[in-house]
Amino acid sequence: MRMAIRAKYVDAIKAKLPEEERKAVKPDDYLTRLVKYIPSEVIALYITLDGIISSAKTEIPFQTISWLIFLICLIGTIVYKWRIYEVKDTAQILVSAGAFIVWVFALGGPFATLPWYHPIYGELILPIYTFFIPAILK
Repeated sequence: MRMAIRAKYVDAIKAKLPEEERKAVKPDDYLTRLVKYIPSEVIALYITLDGIISSAKTEIPFQTISWLIFLICLIGTIVYKWRIYEVKDTAQILVSAGAFIVWVFALGGPFATLPWYHPIYGELILPIYTFFIPAILK
């Protein structure tokens, strides 16, 4: 199941399953939930598009296109989780969007074009965000 299973949803999920499948439904552990929040398809899209524009950095309005790609992928994260994976939990969708933002920030992405940005900020925010996800979704 692609949706992260939080403890509070276990009974509702079990009620919809045939009797023989009910025992197998358990809340996901932290690592499993974390992996499910990362929108891998959107990350692949972002890496591909970023690689394409990076090869033509001096010939295009790089900063503008970089921010546009970021916004498209951020919106794509939300739409993909909602429509493709059919995740109904708003908190999970927002955590996925937040994970994408934090991931791009850690890489630099369009944030690296801002005068105050330093790579150490991304290195700090990534583990901090990851640490607090369980508290947000408790």
